[in-house]
Amino acid sequence: MSRSFDFILAGASLIVGILLLTGHGDFFMKGGNAQLRKAKYDETKMAKGSGVALILIGIVTLIDSYTTTVAAKIGYIVVLVIIMAGLMWYLKKKCMKN
Repeated sequence: MSRSFDFILAGASLIVGILLLTGHGDFFMKGGNAQLRKAKYDETKMAKGSGVALILIGIVTLIDSYTTTVAAKIGYIVVLVIIMAGLMWYLKKKCMKN
């Protein structure tokens, strides 16, 4: 990937993450079966968790745009998988309504 695409991706994820974290990005959570999601999940917690994950992804992508080694690229993918696994754990354990 080119460095400019990395900057665009990092900037977009940081902006969307901040909007979700502050509660102003609810329109990014639309789509799918909204009624089922509202019944199963606490949407404010879900938006905040997604916002934190997107901010972390933006930071990691920005750092990755300055690296060139294969080990750094592998580390980038490993960190992305860890962030996504953490988000899935948070959604399943902390955002589910009882």
